[in-house]
Amino acid sequence: MTQELIPMLKELTTKFLVTIFLFGQIFQAANALEISAFKAEDDGEVTITFCKTIEIKNVSLDKGSVIQTVIFEKDDGEYENIALMNKDFANHIISCFEGVCNMMTTCRTSLYSLISARKIKDKNLVIAKVSFDRDISAIFLISTYQKGNKTLYRVTAPQDLKFLNKKYKKNFRNWLINETKDLL
Repeated sequence: MTQELIPMLKELTTKFLVTIFLFGQIFQAANALEISAFKAEDDGEVTITFCKTIEIKNVSLDKGSVIQTVIFEKDDGEYENIALMNKDFANHIISCFEGVCNMMTTCRTSLYSLISARKIKDKNLVIAKVSFDRDISAIFLISTYQKGNKTLYRVTAPQDLKFLNKKYKKNFRNWLINETKDLL
């Protein structure tokens, strides 16, 4: 009887492990930004579009180091306002530079979360670091100004990041203002 149980237990264990692996793959894919376009620019850099929602320009690949690295252009040559947060995602972008890239024609909307927010002393300005699907982070500036009796909000994105979907941009802007307005 125990001789018959051993093959059955091995089969059940194998099926269980395969199921866990497949759930892990599904969960990992659900938390990743998906590239919908990877377009070369005239200067050797590229513009990457994520889910036809977010576009980042002036992305390059540093091939001079031991490990290839994805480089996002610094704003005004000084500030690193866009960064990669996930090594696997960086490798995915590197493979796109090498010509091996799976473009998604349909994908889900990328999720965002607030990593940090801080008020600039003596200024009406908040600096907020936001994560997009835990793959890319970007720094946004939020400020207020008065127009008549109303307080209006200004949200400034990094110079190379552009929202392509108006509804997504509006929802993101409203969310970011709500997350940071207590600091202003």
